[in-house]
Amino acid sequence: MVRKQTDLLMGYPSRREVLQGLAGFMIAMSLEGCAQSLFSSSAAVPVPTPRPRGSVLYTYRGHTGRVTTVAWSPNGKYIASGSLDQTVQVWSSNPGDHVHPSIYRGHTAGVQAVAWSPESNRVASGAIDKTLQVWDAFSREHVAIYRGHTDVVKTVAWSPDGQSIASGSADSTVRVWDVATGKQKYVYQGHKASVNSLVWSPDSQRIASGASDKTVQILDATTGNHRYTYRGHTDTVSSVSWSPDGKLIVSGSWDKTVQVWHAETGVIVYTYSGYNVQAAQVNPAKGVLPDLIFAVAWSHNGKRIAAVTQVYCGDICGVVLGWDAYTQHNFSFYVDQPVFAMAWSPDDTRLVTSIVVSTQGAPKGGAPQDGSFAQIAQA
Repeated sequence: MVRKQTDLLMGYPSRREVLQGLAGFMIAMSLEGCAQSLFSSSAAVPVPTPRPRGSVLYTYRGHTGRVTTVAWSPNGKYIASGSLDQTVQVWSSNPGDHVHPSIYRGHTAGVQAVAWSPESNRVASGAIDKTLQVWDAFSREHVAIYRGHTDVVKTVAWSPDGQSIASGSADSTVRVWDVATGKQKYVYQGHKASVNSLVWSPDSQRIASGASDKTVQILDATTGNHRYTYRGHTDTVSSVSWSPDGKLIVSGSWDKTVQVWHAETGVIVYTYSGYNVQAAQVNPAKGVLPDLIFAVAWSHNGKRIAAVTQVYCGDICGVVLGWDAYTQHNFSFYVDQPVFAMAWSPDDTRLVTSIVVSTQGAPKGGAPQDGSFAQIAQA
């Protein structure tokens, strides 16, 4: 996913004209932020609420390589971030806590996916080293290592009941593991290309998997039997998310659409293919045309959907978009940086994203530091 995103950043018209007409929607995103690093000895300044959408609340700078994945603990207190620097780092979502990051170094290649246990005490991580590993989030004690995939582990998901972990891989398989025994329950081989995203249904009875074969497939989580294949997309499915009530699924694709559909039947509720598309085609300052969709996430309260896209991109950029989940109204913009992962806070007031900042060609003086960071912003 990252490789295609990087390649496609070149050759598009510049989107600076697009953003000029959207000043009312955009919030300036300063990577210097309001909050201090966990490594700082300075006292944190309390963050007043409410804040405007998109306001940066904290920037975490602990990684030395691109941050590929982020996940918010179910209890809301911590964030796990995985990186190409081969580490997973657990850090406080409240910068005022001054908690020193917990760093897990069990992988031998870049980390691609992380998932929290429902109890918020363990993390599962998948990596380019083809392994899925489970470990204590705070002691960093190794709990289990699952071997079976023959290619990169690209996605992991812990079941809501805490009993199982699902992993998807570039080897085109979905594997489900028993947390109590550490054994593989089954391997699902219904996809014909890389499995990029997994999500459990809220009742832990089904798993949805999105893949590069352009499909989303639903399987019975207990048996691994195929239940349904959704074929609404015309390119790689990069991300899937289940609605909290269990009735709908949202999927994002490189076909430049986000589609919301019924989990049982595949009947489309709506297709998001741009905000004010017709106006944008006539005048780029009046709307936004989407590009490849890289991530989608349904808020925990079911009210909003957030998505990461390049959005009519001619510069190195990535934008987080948000809208009302059922009405497709109240459209808003968030981060204007290269974005590679995203997660909602459990209370749906904030988003954590992984971003890349490059000041190459920018005017000197006051520019943010180059690098790969995780960033919390008001949602």
